[in-house]
This record gives sequence, structure tokens and C-alpha cells, in this order.
Amino acid sequence: MEQTAVIILSAGNSSRLGKPKQLLEYEGMTLIERAILTAQKANCHPVIVVTGAYQEEIERLIKPYEVEILNNPIWEQGMGTSVSLGIRQLQKSAEVKQTLVMLSDQPFVDKNHLEELIRIKYLKKKSIVASHYNNRLGVPVLFDRSCFSALEKLTGPEGARKIIHSQQENTDSVPFDLGRIDIDTRKDYEALLAGNLDYF
Repeated sequence: MEQTAVIILSAGNSSRLGKPKQLLEYEGMTLIERAILTAQKANCHPVIVVTGAYQEEIERLIKPYEVEILNNPIWEQGMGTSVSLGIRQLQKSAEVKQTLVMLSDQPFVDKNHLEELIRIKYLKKKSIVASHYNNRLGVPVLFDRSCFSALEKLTGPEGARKIIHSQQENTDSVPFDLGRIDIDTRKDYEALLAGNLDYF
């Protein structure tokens, strides 16, 4: 099996929540810890966490984990800069043949879903396998190394979705209805804790 890396995007300032959503707890663990452990359970390596707005708080928490931490000094320019930073790090290792790109605020991403993205990539022989929810393709998404140069060029608010749309003929997907659940506001978090998934 080819080596699969993971880039966990965790640089945003959670402006609509007012505090770092990466550090919100769900079922006894913070969202960023859940993301890291999920990636590790899927046998992905290296696991790169890109920090930014809440660098000190997040890095203090995740330091004990076996992860590579990259700080994005220009995180305010948008998610594309964090993707690019992570990809530049992966370009240094010829052993990494593909990477998953994840967020830290999708609490229902699990090991089985990540493994299915990888399985479908080999089965369908595609360069990109994305998660499908809300009638669109999104993260987590798996990119073959052949996509790295395009990902490295991302800037500003442009996320991985731009690359997905530009290579639709080389893209497949895995249904993931629970991918629609991410935490942007206090009401989102309260609904999650209450188990009110119909809210999302």
C-alpha cells in the first residue's frame, strides 16, 4: 500500500464562534485530537497539522501526539495558503504518494471513511476521491501526488474544492452524509452536544 499522508487544516480563527473551535470537546476529546487520532488509526503518515490563529493553544495541546506541526504565518489570507504550506512539506518526501486533506471541525469523520476514500482511489484509479454531502464534493478528500503541484499553487481563500472542480474527469467520490456536520457557531456546537443532527 502506498504511503498516505494527512494534512489537517487548523489555522482559522473561528470568527463566528468567538473561540477556537479546534479545542471544543466532544465525547471527552477536543475536535483537533479526534481528527489526529482518526488519521493515525487509518495508518496515515505523516500527519501534518497546520496552525495559525490559535497557534500556542493548539500546539500546546497536540505536542504529545506524533504529528508534524506547521505554523502558517499568513493564515488570514485564507485556507489555500494552509493547503499550500502542507503540500510544500510533503513534496520533500518522495515516499508520500498521496495525501488526505481534512478539517478539524467535522466530528463524524472516522477511520472507516478515510480508508474508503483510499480504497476507492485504487479501485477506480482516479487522482482525486472526495467526500460527497450536501449535493457537492468536499473534505475529507484524497489527492494523488500528481495533484501536488496544483495544490501548492493555491492562494487566498481557495481551498481544495477548486482543484476538485478543475479535474472532474479524474475525480470520484464516497457518500458521507455526516460530512455536512461541522462546527461554525455556538448553536452548531450546542446541537452537536444535544445529538440534534437534524439541525445541520
